[in-house]
Amino acid sequence: MKAAVYMEKRDPPKLEIVDLPYPEPGVGEVTVKLKYVGVNPIDYWIAGGRYPLESPNRIVGSEGYGVVDSVGKGVDEVSVGDAVSIYPWLYCGSCKYCVRGLENLCVRGGIIGGIWDGCYAEYVKLPVNNVVKVDSSGREEYLAVAGVSALTAYHAVELAEVSKRESVLVYGASGNVGMFILQYSKIRGATVYGISRWGWITSYGADYRLSLDDLERYISEYGVEFDVIFNPVGGNLFGESLKYLSKRGRLVTFGGLKSMSSEIDIASLYRRELRILGSTGGSYLEFKRVVQDLAEEKVFPRIWKIFSLEAATYALRSLFDPERSGKILIKI
Repeated sequence: MKAAVYMEKRDPPKLEIVDLPYPEPGVGEVTVKLKYVGVNPIDYWIAGGRYPLESPNRIVGSEGYGVVDSVGKGVDEVSVGDAVSIYPWLYCGSCKYCVRGLENLCVRGGIIGGIWDGCYAEYVKLPVNNVVKVDSSGREEYLAVAGVSALTAYHAVELAEVSKRESVLVYGASGNVGMFILQYSKIRGATVYGISRWGWITSYGADYRLSLDDLERYISEYGVEFDVIFNPVGGNLFGESLKYLSKRGRLVTFGGLKSMSSEIDIASLYRRELRILGSTGGSYLEFKRVVQDLAEEKVFPRIWKIFSLEAATYALRSLFDPERSGKILIKI
């Protein structure tokens, strides 16, 4: 099979197209013939060396959609020919987190494309518990973004307990996850503000589009305060977000695109009873819900560009193209 692999960790990443043996499924495993793969910052960071993973695997890609090509012994959940979407978190099923339905926090687990060869390839071998059968009549491109973009958003909104009539502010509203946080917050009945220079976010759940430069002025002029703020940017912007929260407001992070460090005003935190929530991935049951939502187009991505597998390096580097305006996919 053809695969895009990194030979060394470097920034910017460089992927090479190589021929590898077909990944034969073992007991309890399936091999999926991929059709579409989602491109995400975590792919860039793994291949670029930002994530200090000690793994012999060299194929990134945590998000994908395809068709079951072969099955190993003991597999009866899916059959050859079934369309499936990929749940990206490997999990043991028996640790204290897995038994509570928190597979994304498994103590023995990790993410596909990190500790397990990922989806930048023609085929990927996976435990059968990491695929979910989907309606093949759904839009394939949409079903390819379930595992990271949509799931991360759904889990974060659930964790924050966004509710009707609350005010929500989303930094990076046009990003892979941000566009889905807009939609899931709107579904819950919130008033949604998105920070982005792209006007299309108002078609993806944002009631108001704000620019970062005008945020202070807007808040001062209209007296707005937010019950929930989603901030994956990190750095100084993360600490500054606290002052925009209402009392008992929630600040949610699921990454640090600019920086993983920030100064926090501890006095403001306890005097106003603010909460800071970390969110990573999502559970298996949440993933099944997200797949259904995408199949029924209750939520959907904005696709910016689709690259070939041969152009995987350019797809990965395009994540930080200042003109990027939506999701990047690789068509296999």
